[in-house]
Amino acid sequence: MLNITIENEPNGRVRACLIGRLDTETYGQCEERLRPVLSGDARELVFDLAQLDYLSSMGLRVLMQTTKALAQRGGRCVLTRLQPPIRAVIDIANALPPETIFASVEEADRYLDVMQRRAKEEAAKKARRST
Repeated sequence: MLNITIENEPNGRVRACLIGRLDTETYGQCEERLRPVLSGDARELVFDLAQLDYLSSMGLRVLMQTTKALAQRGGRCVLTRLQPPIRAVIDIANALPPETIFASVEEADRYLDVMQRRAKEEAAKKARRST
């Protein structure tokens, strides 16, 4: 069983809280719930995995595809509050960049805020150079 809570936040950030098991029986449900997020204008997706008890290869696939889909449009996906067994699966699979995994939601928010600030600064520099 998997419960998914999705919350839209300011600046194109979305939080998805996964509770239960992300496995062969529930990955389709997760993909379906994430579809509007991925087809919308979200730039950042924060997965809160504090209450995720189990992650199978199909669940890992969902996280990887979500990360890839957001990256293709210049967005970011991060994982927060992973339980040790979930972290072990991700580490063993070596499937996601370490800079996308954070101990807390606050730590992820700080990282995303810095990345947004850098992107704005780079855009402003490009605009100045083109004038």
